[in-house]
Amino acid sequence: MNICPKCSTELEDDATSCVSCGYAMNTPERTKTGKFIKWLFIIFNIVMVCWVLAAMGTFGSVDTTSQAKALPHGTENSEEIGVSMIVMIWLICNGILGVLVLDTRARKRSLHESNKNVEE
Repeated sequence: MNICPKCSTELEDDATSCVSCGYAMNTPERTKTGKFIKWLFIIFNIVMVCWVLAAMGTFGSVDTTSQAKALPHGTENSEEIGVSMIVMIWLICNGILGVLVLDTRARKRSLHESNKNVEE
C-alpha cells in the first residue's frame, strides 16, 4: 500500500494519483510495443506526406497538352486518380495504426481509496 505524501491517505500499489487530493504519485508509461507502434505511426505519416508531395510533383511536371493524343481516352485525369489513391491508402492505414496507438497507450489504472486511512 502506498501513502499519499500530501494528505496521508492510504492508496493501492498501482494507484497513479491520490483520490482524495489528486496528487500525482507516478505517471504511467507506454510499453516497448506501445512505443514502437507510436513511432511507426509517426514515421508512416512522414513517409506518406513525402509520397503525396512527390506524386504531386511528378504528375505536375507532365505536359498533358502534348501527350493528349498519345493517352488513351479517359486517362486525362490519371494524376488526380493516382494522388487520390495514395491519400486513400494513407487514410485507411492511418486509421488502423491510430487505433493501435490508442490501444497501446499508457493508461491510468482504476483508483480506489483504501478503507483504512493512516492515523495522524
